[in-house]
Amino acid sequence: MVRSITLLFLLSVTYWSAFAQNNFVEKGDKLIRVFKFEKAAVMYKKAADRNVNDVVAWQKLGNAFIMLGDNTSAEAIYQILTANPQSKPVDKFYYAQLLRNNGKYAEADAVYKNFAAALPADPRAAEFMNFADDVQPLTVDAKIFELSTLPENTAASEIGPVYNAGKLVFASNRAAAAGVKVVDTWSGRGYYDLYEQRSAGPNEVVVPGKMKGKVNKRLNDGPATFTRDGKEMFFTRSNYKQKDVDGNRKLGLYHAEYNAAKNKWMNIQSLPFNSNAYNLVHPSVSKDGTKLYFASDMPGGLGETDIYMSRKNGSTWEQPVNLGKEINTPGQEVFPFTDDDGTLYFASDSRVGLGGLDIYMAPKTGAKGGTVQNLGTGINTRADDFGYVSDETGKYGFMVSDRTGGIGSDDIYKFTRIAVPVCGTVVDAQTGKTLGDATIAITSAATSEEHKIRTNDKGDFCILLKPNENYKIQADKEGFARFENKLVLRTGSNTHQIINMQPKGGIDLVVDVSQKDAGALEGATVFLVNKKTGEVVQQKSDSNGKVKFDLYKGQEYDLKVAKPLHGTPGVYDKFVKAISTMGFTPSQSVVNQSVQLNYYKDEAIFDLPNVYFDLNSNEIKPAAAKELDKLVKLMKAFPDVQVELSAHTDSRGKSSFNMMLSALRAKACVDYLETKGADITKLIAIGFGEAKIRNACFDYVSCSETEHAVNRRIEFKVVRFD
Repeated sequence: MVRSITLLFLLSVTYWSAFAQNNFVEKGDKLIRVFKFEKAAVMYKKAADRNVNDVVAWQKLGNAFIMLGDNTSAEAIYQILTANPQSKPVDKFYYAQLLRNNGKYAEADAVYKNFAAALPADPRAAEFMNFADDVQPLTVDAKIFELSTLPENTAASEIGPVYNAGKLVFASNRAAAAGVKVVDTWSGRGYYDLYEQRSAGPNEVVVPGKMKGKVNKRLNDGPATFTRDGKEMFFTRSNYKQKDVDGNRKLGLYHAEYNAAKNKWMNIQSLPFNSNAYNLVHPSVSKDGTKLYFASDMPGGLGETDIYMSRKNGSTWEQPVNLGKEINTPGQEVFPFTDDDGTLYFASDSRVGLGGLDIYMAPKTGAKGGTVQNLGTGINTRADDFGYVSDETGKYGFMVSDRTGGIGSDDIYKFTRIAVPVCGTVVDAQTGKTLGDATIAITSAATSEEHKIRTNDKGDFCILLKPNENYKIQADKEGFARFENKLVLRTGSNTHQIINMQPKGGIDLVVDVSQKDAGALEGATVFLVNKKTGEVVQQKSDSNGKVKFDLYKGQEYDLKVAKPLHGTPGVYDKFVKAISTMGFTPSQSVVNQSVQLNYYKDEAIFDLPNVYFDLNSNEIKPAAAKELDKLVKLMKAFPDVQVELSAHTDSRGKSSFNMMLSALRAKACVDYLETKGADITKLIAIGFGEAKIRNACFDYVSCSETEHAVNRRIEFKVVRFD
């Protein structure tokens, strides 16, 4: 595991230096100092058995199992430990971490909440307060990485992959020639050496060899990083000249130069900020060679190991600078890497993630890194995932994992990234100030897959999305109206997204929806359309028929109310009204609007006078046109209604002629309605001829002209409600 590479503890070293509770604890502490964790665990277990309330012994026992990579046993120990009232509140956090690493997210969420209640001031309390909700999106594989194993992997550990002149360089503790390397008492294997590919052929099986020169010595060497021209190397190495107070050698950073004539690395020098009091590991040099990133447990940091950066000043390297709380946490941040765009990738165990170490990215925003984003399932797992590097394009690269299914304890995986980072900033549209802790939801139009992330305290966010797809982006923030817009990704042309959120306007629109003669109407859909921005907000009326909206000053709105009925006879009419807040004064804070909807039963005949025709004519007269105009208005008010238009004649003349004449009259009405904008697909036009005489003027009955005219008519009837 990566823990054995850094020789840095997952948990605070204060646990190891706590006062001795008995001889077994003292013996265990001595074994810990020489990294014999299995034997130390035996001593701590004896101490815990002697006194079950000895919380220090239980702490050290659990930590020993963590160092051995046995998280299952460590979880059981921490369950016992945290049940003891004498345990430390922070022990709950480590217990939750173990539950998370073992895939027990629901149980971890409950313990994280207990930890937050016990230590609310700890930065990790806020980070993990909503762990169950925050981790859920990470468990969905967005298919943004394709991974494959490498033939360079062995049953040992391969870590720190990096490019140099197109070749893969990495560190490994695979078996060495007898007598050349001593054995690491922690891992039981040889110390790490640096290896490189001997061939860069894409389809060749490559057998890597050790790097040439005085790079690989007796103890740990690697991982490494290289300047773009391949002439300089920075690498991790054991400090041979100095030991700490316990007699152990710390890890430091060293610089080497490539001698092309001799084809080997030479002139190896210790960097000026190495120390026998702390470790410096995992170097990564920037594209221009002027910045060196690395991890360290030096004093004054924010956590167990932090990421630092040193600038090159002429031929010397300046004192390292901690990257700050935007990147570092109270836990471990390790294996930094910056791509050509300045995006920082690193591994952390104290942010919301899927397991032990997860890989995160922080795209560059201004002079510093932007919001930190977990790369999610597909590259992260319940195991330790770390050591992300990419080529100049950012599309291809390598990472390391000790996930299930690998060949060794740590394996290198090659990835192809099929997604791009989309970053943005959320700001107050009125003041321009950035808005932290806003929730961003981005939904794929093709798959409906949703990605969620919160902005950091500077209002920034970043998320990996597939290019050449359409998305809907939504932002929510307490005190602000919801932001919604379309997002179209194009490869290589994605700009920084600026999301302007409107603060709530402070004017309440209270809508009171009722049904005529029946009181409050529940379940009506009320739409509020901002004519200026096009934003549409909708709500359902409650049991009291009430709906409340927030309005902004100086705006024009359309208020629309509808009550659809599905599978139920009848229909409600629609309500539309313009609402304006132009010229509102600060004292005007409430707008009340009553809405009354009429309900019509199935097959209700509208109260319209019939359209009448002259004898033997289908011409639309002016009086008839006025009545048809009324029907147009009704059809537009009731767009979901199916209307039957029936044409009738009087009884004079042959019945066959009257049937044809009624059909012509029906067609004349339909043609007229279409010219006025009516949706004629909602019309059923039928000619009945003389089949439905409304009075006694049947064949051979003597009637006046007025009586016959009553039968020459067009009727309208609702026959269906969609």
